[in-house]
Amino acid sequence: MTYYDTTFHNSEVHAGRPVPNPKNATPLYLVDDMASAQRRFGVMGFEVTACEEKGCISMKAGDSQVLLMDEAHAQRAMPPEVLTSFKHGPALYVWVDSIDETRARISDPVIGEMVTGYGTWELFVESRIGLIIFAEKLLK
Repeated sequence: MTYYDTTFHNSEVHAGRPVPNPKNATPLYLVDDMASAQRRFGVMGFEVTACEEKGCISMKAGDSQVLLMDEAHAQRAMPPEVLTSFKHGPALYVWVDSIDETRARISDPVIGEMVTGYGTWELFVESRIGLIIFAEKLLK
């Protein structure tokens, strides 16, 4: 079993200042078989809450939420350099008020960024605990 060092006081996730106003954080899993993954989370009480795009769904149980993404969707939705990192384990998807402020406060390497077709600015960061995707909703 692999254990991750999640002691942020020693981590390079931030440079002495916390990320400004994180709204929520949701684990994002890359899955080989979406139907099988839905069943596994369904057994734990999770229900599908959103299927906005083919190959990516949101599931919720109480106050907990997970995102499931298949590889075809990941290839469409992420810069190529991010996919390698994402294949090593789940990512953490974190909504923030400002990507610019977040970028100024982190010291881990930014491995990609993009503006999605649905109006979200995403910053992909390779941290010691894995891939973190910071997201800011852009005004339309």
